Amino acid sequence: MLRRTTILLLVLWLGACASTPGNVRPPGKEHCESFFIYVLCISDLDADGQVDYMYFDDTREIFMYADHMLSQLNDVLPLHACAIPMSDRTRDYSSQLLYGDDLGISARLVVKGKMAVSYRAAQPAVDACYTSLDPDPASTETQERPFDDDDDWLEESR
Repeated sequence: MLRRTTILLLVLWLGACASTPGNVRPPGKEHCESFFIYVLCISDLDADGQVDYMYFDDTREIFMYADHMLSQLNDVLPLHACAIPMSDRTRDYSSQLLYGDDLGISARLVVKGKMAVSYRAAQPAVDACYTSLDPDPASTETQERPFDDDDDWLEESR
């Protein structure tokens, strides 16, 4: 009996080590893509064929979301302090990546480029948020911001 208990405790202890919360994926259909030095994840929580939120894999914070899903996302992942609603165009492009299993590599790159441009259009709102969090311009300029260096990449792809 003691041997079974010891083995059971060992199995439970090892299982707890293998399933850390950082490795758990959020519910719903999900896809992650590399964008520059970031890994961006997109997810369709309610399986309606449209992306509901985006988050960066390293921070596990939602940074863009479908406006109508905001109340449901609180139980999925935390919102970034500067999270913003996703435009319809950004949602459409990201949904193409999520459900575009038949997209070739060149089509996938075109969609990723369109997503970067669409995100760039939202950049002023993100910048304003960062400024409101830290009104010292010197510290805001050095703060890491997703996709902030995409101008060079976009110029090369034209």
